[in-house]
Amino acid sequence: MGIREINQFLPAFHYGDAIGFEALSLKKFFLSEGIKSEIYSYHIDGAVSSEAKHFEEYEDRDDIKIYHFAIPSGITDFFLNAKGKKVLIHHNITPEHFFKNYRKDLFRIGYHGKKELNYLKSVISLAIGDSEYNRQELESIGFKNTAVFPLMIDFSKYTKNPSYILSKMFGDGKLNLITVGRIVANKKYEDIIKIFFYLKKFVHQDSRLFIVGNTNADKRYYYALLDYVNFFLLSSKDIIFTGHIPYNELLTYYQISDIFISMSEHEGYCLPIVESMIYDIPVIAYNSTAIPWTTGGASLLTNTKNPALVGELIYEVWKNKELNGKILDSQQKRVERIKEESNPKKFLKLLEEI
Repeated sequence: MGIREINQFLPAFHYGDAIGFEALSLKKFFLSEGIKSEIYSYHIDGAVSSEAKHFEEYEDRDDIKIYHFAIPSGITDFFLNAKGKKVLIHHNITPEHFFKNYRKDLFRIGYHGKKELNYLKSVISLAIGDSEYNRQELESIGFKNTAVFPLMIDFSKYTKNPSYILSKMFGDGKLNLITVGRIVANKKYEDIIKIFFYLKKFVHQDSRLFIVGNTNADKRYYYALLDYVNFFLLSSKDIIFTGHIPYNELLTYYQISDIFISMSEHEGYCLPIVESMIYDIPVIAYNSTAIPWTTGGASLLTNTKNPALVGELIYEVWKNKELNGKILDSQQKRVERIKEESNPKKFLKLLEEI
């Protein structure tokens, strides 16, 4: 008879959010295959209100249920006793210890999130990680049937027009270093600041660092970073915290940047690395968690955060055109592999097997 109905569940369905985009993409694909499908959520953005229903409207039945797991929520309690085949997509939760000295609410989310994963392992028919790192984590927790399906990416949005003003302001020939992500402690921006200080002080004075991300995510950590910038006698012209910005401005920062850097110590996937690949920016990243699987051997990974070693590496990649070109060629091939690996037909095949 084949699969008749697949429904997806997530705590919040946000417009422009990576998890929300994946849920919507899967829904549209399922419908195109003649499979009844809906998205259910507690919180639904107005921009996507026609694409989802509130969780309370769902009546339990013998369907396939997909739980996009990224934070603890009441959906977990529902899944423990729900009917039908239950599938988990693990988008990962940042371990609580990163937030111990900064945000107690994020500490609690990390702590309770891991506990909920343990509860779910007894009722899930298929547990999917959107990276091999996430799959291995599921396996270590005790999930029996695991697989990998990469995060689905909206490649069409990277064709939007850039900001002319930003292009004029920062397209001045300086070595532009960029890092992207929420300003939270696991990203280890303090290590990037140290590396940038060495780069600017001892290697290439005409360097600049863009830290692109929401500064409201952890105010205490953000203010500590500002103190750190002052400690190194750097200014707001040297290191630019953009805060939360419109999407076309984010794309502009990618377009005017020369090197992407990550010193993060926890990533479940790290979408900005793929975005950098799309924009032909060489990636240099600390070899941790999901990053080696996301880069797929295409970028430069470092096992050290030594400011001198990484600072010199940044400059070498920037000035050595042959090396730069080899990295970009490898990264473009990686982007094509990601497109192939995230084909929703492969996801449907995983569901058919259960």
